Amino acid sequence: MAREIALQTVVKTIRVLEALVHMNEPSVGPSRLAQELGWTRAAAHQYLASLAEAGWLQQDADRKYQLTGKASVFGRYAIERAGAPAQLVSVMPALVDRLNEAISFAVLNGEEAVIIERYEPRRSFAVQPGAERHMKVTESASGRVLIAFDPRAPESLIRAIEDQLEPIRSKGFAYHRGEWMDDIVEAVAVPILRGTECLGALSAVAPDGRMDVDDAAKVLLSARKDIEAALTLGIPGYEAQTIRHGSRQ
Repeated sequence: MAREIALQTVVKTIRVLEALVHMNEPSVGPSRLAQELGWTRAAAHQYLASLAEAGWLQQDADRKYQLTGKASVFGRYAIERAGAPAQLVSVMPALVDRLNEAISFAVLNGEEAVIIERYEPRRSFAVQPGAERHMKVTESASGRVLIAFDPRAPESLIRAIEDQLEPIRSKGFAYHRGEWMDDIVEAVAVPILRGTECLGALSAVAPDGRMDVDDAAKVLLSARKDIEAALTLGIPGYEAQTIRHGSRQ
């Protein structure tokens, strides 16, 4: 039903804003945006000009478009108001205590997985607040979970790891070992669903060989069950004692 009543101009405007974030360039012209989105130059120019008229973009000396202060104000508001659900945030510190590893929550943004919430243990390996928050979707546990469970995942990403999707869906989690911020790390991630909507991916990450991967998967799967139950019941936040003091069997 939602697809039938969706206003395509709104959907395309959001795609333009997402593309500007994904390209991460100081300013963008119609031709560059058209190449990124697979549109005609005329269509790209129309949407850029419309966003400029609304005050979200402005042209520089080269007649290219860049985001204005209005966009940054909205971004700050979104960070403060539209972060991870309270039902999830209330559980993340308990997961850090339970696993003694970094716990993150990431969402799908175009062809990236973007971390919007992260909690760190008080130990030597800790990711600093300014650390990289953007991950390649096909090369991270969170990204693979998002591709497997988020119905908005682009077809190009689905095709890239199509052979991995069914095992991830059947197990309910994804595992990945690879390089991140110049270190070899292991990560386990589970989806957080509200009905059929995938809100994001909850993950634990640690240096290679330090984390008990099987235990981490069990803990995250249990946390997912609790979080999704709280989301269904509308409980705004709660203390997950079973996670904090749970058995390590």
